[in-house]
Amino acid sequence: MIDLTSDIRDMMAQKDMSLKEVKSIITDMLKSAYKRKFGTDENAEVKFFTKKKDSSRIYVDILSKKTVVEEEDFFNEVTEIPYDEAVVLAGDEVEVGDTLEIPLNPRTFEYSAVQSAKQRGQQVSKEMTDDKTFIKAKSMEFTLVKGELKKIGKNNSDWLVDVGFGEENLAVFPLRGQSPRETYDMGDTLRFFVEKVDRGDEVITRDTKTGKTKKKKRGVKISLSRSCKEFVKCLLEAQLREEIDNGTVVIKSIARQVGVRTKVAVDTKKSDTDPVGATVGKAGCKIQTITNEIAGEKIDVVRYDEDPIVLIANALTPAQVQRVVEIDPVSKYAVAIVDDKDQGLAIGQNGVNVKLAKTLCDWVIDVKTKSQFNEMDQTQLIHETVGSLFKDNEAPLENVEEKEEAVKTLTNEEIGIAEGETPISDIGLDPHLVKKLHNADIWSIEEFFDYTDEELLERGISAEEIEAVKGSVEIVTEEEEGDGSFECPVCHEIVPAGSTSCPNCGAEFEFE
Repeated sequence: MIDLTSDIRDMMAQKDMSLKEVKSIITDMLKSAYKRKFGTDENAEVKFFTKKKDSSRIYVDILSKKTVVEEEDFFNEVTEIPYDEAVVLAGDEVEVGDTLEIPLNPRTFEYSAVQSAKQRGQQVSKEMTDDKTFIKAKSMEFTLVKGELKKIGKNNSDWLVDVGFGEENLAVFPLRGQSPRETYDMGDTLRFFVEKVDRGDEVITRDTKTGKTKKKKRGVKISLSRSCKEFVKCLLEAQLREEIDNGTVVIKSIARQVGVRTKVAVDTKKSDTDPVGATVGKAGCKIQTITNEIAGEKIDVVRYDEDPIVLIANALTPAQVQRVVEIDPVSKYAVAIVDDKDQGLAIGQNGVNVKLAKTLCDWVIDVKTKSQFNEMDQTQLIHETVGSLFKDNEAPLENVEEKEEAVKTLTNEEIGIAEGETPISDIGLDPHLVKKLHNADIWSIEEFFDYTDEELLERGISAEEIEAVKGSVEIVTEEEEGDGSFECPVCHEIVPAGSTSCPNCGAEFEFE
């Protein structure tokens, strides 16, 4: 029996361990010593107990469990005990086949056994500490932490930072995570974004029972950054905690070129609130706090909009955008038209402003003056511009009419309707259906009948709408062929005399 009260309390305090964890380490240590002395620990048992007189004291016993055998059957002194010796230890009531628990004094173990126990204890303690450190550090991943710059790394550009896990687990603040606007000195305390937490260096351990070796990572490896956009996002979330919690501000996207400029798109869940003003704060006090944290790097806060055209115009702030033309919605390509004096501001030094706007909106954006825009491929521009006028399938009727008026300012040739073709808008269809057909790139009656019903369905035109178009077509022929047949003015196929509809394209005929 050994009194380990002070040892247990010291381990709990120094290693920040629970009583259960300390008991587990001591058990491993004693069994390691036992195995070193006897060659096995299969019959060793460690028991902790207290005494009634003083329950604050913790004692430990290591017991050797041995089977009672007859003298002539006694072959293994480690796991067996002769009957005569068993009687001396346990009394006359002991019988052959019983198991005796014989207490040992670890202090009598050889020096090598004691050293083995210490090494085992240190190993188990280190593994437990590493596991706890890793779990705690992992919970900090993708958040902000404070840390003190402790030393320069091996490459003289990375810093090692103490974030609360001691000298053995210093975090790495690499060059790629540093801002070119900032300078760093030993002892500085800064905030960092925890980019990644992994297990630390790999070590090779040997299983003492099987003799097999295995690789295991110990400690933790923590990577920090002040250059990523997530760092700015976390700063905003910390500064605007109340506004974000109550829905006044919703951070939708962030684009950053570290050391130069950051753009932030914000929205709100409240219809009567300006999220940009709430983010910037009175006289810019809130955003200035974050600007100071990132050494004066400029921050543009813009209003988010579901409409990419509006969002692109907002994202190019501080430039004033006259108009945004959606060239290709599939590849997300648009042209922003600005005054000559605003073009440099919209593009920004070294293209930074438009580059960040592209990232913020996830669109390819060209910045053009009005004259530059007019020099672009007019056929493509007009075609796509007109298409962009009708992109909102749920627009109210008055908006549709406004957009139709805009189309009327373009000639049929500019829109893409060939000479002799009939505009789809001239046959009395519902304006919503006309808009839908324009969205499907159908501008004339002739274009409509160039498609099969299946192709029209694929373009989003319903069967009822197809029939509505066909039912609105009234074609009058001027002359018939000599044999009574005539040419369909839509698809130009020869139609038998007396036909009221074209068997090829479905066009319906009315004769005068």
